[in-house]
Parts: sequence; structure tokens; C-alpha cells
Amino acid sequence: MPLESFSSPAAAVQPVTTVAQQLDTTEDALAGASIESVLQAEQDVASVPHGYDVEAAIELAKSEIGTSRPTGWNAPGECIMSAQRWVKAGNGAWTGSGDPVANYTGATRMSLADAEPGDIIQYEYTASPTSWVTGVHTVLITEVNDDGTFTIIQSNSPGGSGLVTEETDWTPAPPEGFTAAVWRF
Repeated sequence: MPLESFSSPAAAVQPVTTVAQQLDTTEDALAGASIESVLQAEQDVASVPHGYDVEAAIELAKSEIGTSRPTGWNAPGECIMSAQRWVKAGNGAWTGSGDPVANYTGATRMSLADAEPGDIIQYEYTASPTSWVTGVHTVLITEVNDDGTFTIIQSNSPGGSGLVTEETDWTPAPPEGFTAAVWRF
């Protein structure tokens, strides 16, 4: 069988024209802004209130501890479906859907340091945050402990069980390649 060579001089021909791009950094609205304005923006996000009855959500979540529901795509035992049910019990406007990022349409992304009871922690796959891959998980924070850990309620833990469980002294430990995103409705 003859071998075809791809190392001919024609393969090394460069394009006749080049495309040039320019980056104009002189019109940036934040250019020259003081660090105080950036810090103020962070403080403003940290003070965003919940837009729903957190106590009602936590009450429903606690009432489900030890129960199990069916799992599978869009099934009530999945972790994100349970978190939605709990937030909606407090009249939360959880209206997003589709992927682990679009689910939080209308929510505010918070820092872990600013997390409060009623916030949701979503493990996101860093390389493709919109993908439902093994390792994605959703929990509801029910308490911030004095030592900086959380008390959380989650569903489908262990995976595939649809079981609702509570963990105290919990610290986010996303799998390698994932990040813990905090969302506030």
C-alpha cells in the first residue's frame, strides 16, 4: 500500500493575508476607578437579601429528612429538584432550568464567605459549567456554624438513593475539577 506524504512544501504555505485584531482599553468604564468602588460593589452583593421565606423552605426540607423519592432526569428525588421544591415552598422565584447555570436565572451568585441559611450551593464542573456530569450536586444551607462550617440538607445522597439527609459541620468539598457556587434567591 503506497504511503501518502503530507510534508510537501504546499502544506507549509502560509495564508496570503493576515487578520489583525486590536484591543482598545481606553474606553473601559472601570478604568481608573478607585479600589474603593470595587470593594463597595462586593459589599453591595454581600448584602443582597433573600427574596423568599427562608424559614418555610428550611421547614419543608427538615420535614423530608429520612424520606426518599424517585431519581432520574427531572425526578423529585434528584438533589436540584429537591432544592427547587424547598425554595418554592417559601415562594422563591426559582424559574430557571436546563443546566447547572441556567437554573439560577434571577439568583445572585455569592461568595462562600457571604453564604447564609437559605442559600444554595451548586457544584459546577469548571471545564463546562453548563454540563450535567457526575459530580454535580446541590444542597440547601440551613445554618452557618460558628466555626465557619454549614449545616445543610441535601437529596439523593448517596447518589441514586433519592434520600434526603442533613449534615452538620459540613464544608464544601467538590470533586476535582469542580467548584462550589453559592446562589441566593
